[in-house]
Amino acid sequence: MQVQRSHGIALPLPDTSLAQLQGYLSQPGRPLKALLNRKKVERLEDGRFFYSSRPYKLLNFQLKPEVVIRSSWDGDQLIIVFEHCTINGLGRLQDLVKFQCQAWIRPEQERLIATADLSLELSRSGAGALLPKPLMQRTGELALGLVTDRLEKRCRTGLIRGALNWIARHP
Repeated sequence: MQVQRSHGIALPLPDTSLAQLQGYLSQPGRPLKALLNRKKVERLEDGRFFYSSRPYKLLNFQLKPEVVIRSSWDGDQLIIVFEHCTINGLGRLQDLVKFQCQAWIRPEQERLIATADLSLELSRSGAGALLPKPLMQRTGELALGLVTDRLEKRCRTGLIRGALNWIARHP
């Protein structure tokens, strides 16, 4: 069973130009470190980064995602793809869950447009066969809601702050 969600937001950045915002996004490590806890972002090779999140509380679980992220600037937008995601804290249910996320951040005059497509695949085999489908569906929707809320909060705070700070140093 798969639960999916798309989400988009416009992030106002008054008095910024398209060229300034393109310059900020053109180095993928800058916005990633603004979106995530910069102390937990580790640069790998080939435009990849490793990130270990702080725990999420979902039902009786303490979930701690670890993600390998590929990020690239294509000249028009920043593309962020979660290539590999491990969700620690599920115990025997660990192998039942597969999380995927692809996001885009596009600069416009005086704003950034951030969109994301997220999905959570919940296996109905093994231990998953014991869980009622409505419970799995609702749990998946709750999990994606938590992720979406956290990503939006980080866009509205860290990404905006990071862009404005960088632009102030590179007018």
